[in-house]
Amino acid sequence: MRRLGLALAALLATAAPAAAQSPRAAGPFPQLTGEVDLGLLTLAQPGARDRAERGSRSFLFGELAAGLHLTPSLSLQGLLHIEPAGAQTPNGTDIAFRRQAAYLESLFLDWRARERLRLFAGKFSAPFGYGHHAFPGAFARFRAHEAYLIRESLGLGGTLTWLSDARFGEHDLSAALFTLDTSPLSSTLLTRRRCCAEGFERFDRNRLAQGGPGNTGRLDNAALALDGDRMPFLPGFTYHAAMVTRGPGKDGTAREWGYALGARWRVEWTPRLATLVFGEFVAFRNAGGRPLESLEETGETLAVGERRRFSTLGAQTTHGPWRATLLWQLDARRREANPIPTRRWIEATIGREIGWGFGLDLGYQYAVNPGEHGTGRAHGVVSRLGFTRRF
Repeated sequence: MRRLGLALAALLATAAPAAAQSPRAAGPFPQLTGEVDLGLLTLAQPGARDRAERGSRSFLFGELAAGLHLTPSLSLQGLLHIEPAGAQTPNGTDIAFRRQAAYLESLFLDWRARERLRLFAGKFSAPFGYGHHAFPGAFARFRAHEAYLIRESLGLGGTLTWLSDARFGEHDLSAALFTLDTSPLSSTLLTRRRCCAEGFERFDRNRLAQGGPGNTGRLDNAALALDGDRMPFLPGFTYHAAMVTRGPGKDGTAREWGYALGARWRVEWTPRLATLVFGEFVAFRNAGGRPLESLEETGETLAVGERRRFSTLGAQTTHGPWRATLLWQLDARRREANPIPTRRWIEATIGREIGWGFGLDLGYQYAVNPGEHGTGRAHGVVSRLGFTRRF
C-alpha cells in the first residue's frame, strides 16, 4: 500500500504543472448550489413463493446534495443519502418507510487546481462503478447501490484529464486512498440500531468492531478508475473501467480486490427519439475480506472465501417526455461455505416526465431471490415516483 500511495502522489504531482489554469466560475462568492434527486420506490409481490416476500413495500431512496463554492476553484461538497437501514419483509402485508434512514454519504473539500486537475479530500464515494448513480428504471440503481458502491470513504484523491482532444475525445484518470469513516460523521438519522443488530446494514454509526472490507482505520485501501466520452468516432458513447482493493476488517482474513467495466451508448434516431444502451460488469475476489463465519452444518468457525459478480444489461428508449426501459441484473456469489443462491431480476417499465421536477416509472419485475424458505420466484409490480430539482 505504501507503493500505491507513492504512485498516487507522483501522479498528482506530475500532472499539476502540466495542466492549465481553470476558468473562473460566475460570482459572487461564497455561493451555494444544490440538487435533490429522490424517489419513492414501491415493489408489490402478492404471489411470491417465499411467504416473507409477499405483499408490498415502499421506501424513499435518493440523495440531497449541496455545494458551498468559496472561490471559483474551491468548494465544500456534501451529500445526504436516504435509504432503508436494513432488509424489509412485508410478510403478507403492505409496509411503507419501514427502517427508513438517512446518513451523510460524503463531505469533502474539492479543489480545481488546474483546468485538467481536480483534487479532493474528506469523506466521499470511491471512484468504482457507475451504475449506482446512472442506471435508469425503477430499482436498478438501488440494487447496484447495495451491491458495490464503495461509500463513506475517508481519505484523499484526484482526477486528471490526461487527454482532451477533438479527434480522440476526453479521458479522465481518477485515484483515491481511503478507509471507512468511523467518525461521528457516520451517524445514522431516523432508524438507529446499535452495532451489530441482525437484519440491519446500517447502525447508529460505523465502528471498527463491525468489520467489513476497508474498515481498517488506515489509508490502506485504494481505487483507480478510467473514464472517457466525447469521442467523435463513437458519438454518444461513454465508458468506465475501475479497480479497487480493500484491506480486511476485524472479521476478515484477506484483502478484497474488485474490478468494474461499464459503458453507455446513446443513439439519437430523431431530435425527439433516442435509445440508450447500457451495461456494467462488476467482480470481487475475496469479497467481504474472506470473513470468519460459523458454518451452518457444523458450527465450526472458518474463513469463507467468496467470488461475487454483479452484472447489468439494459436499454431505454425515450420519445419526448416518455420513456420505456428494459433491463436484466444478476448477483452471483460463489462461496466456499454457507452458500448464497444466485439472484436475478428482469425489469420492464414505462415512464414519463410529469412536470415540476416529477417523473413516474411503472412496470413489471420478475425476480429469482433467495429467501427464508429457499430460492423463490416472484412476479411483481414496481414503480418509482421521482423528484429532481437543482437550485
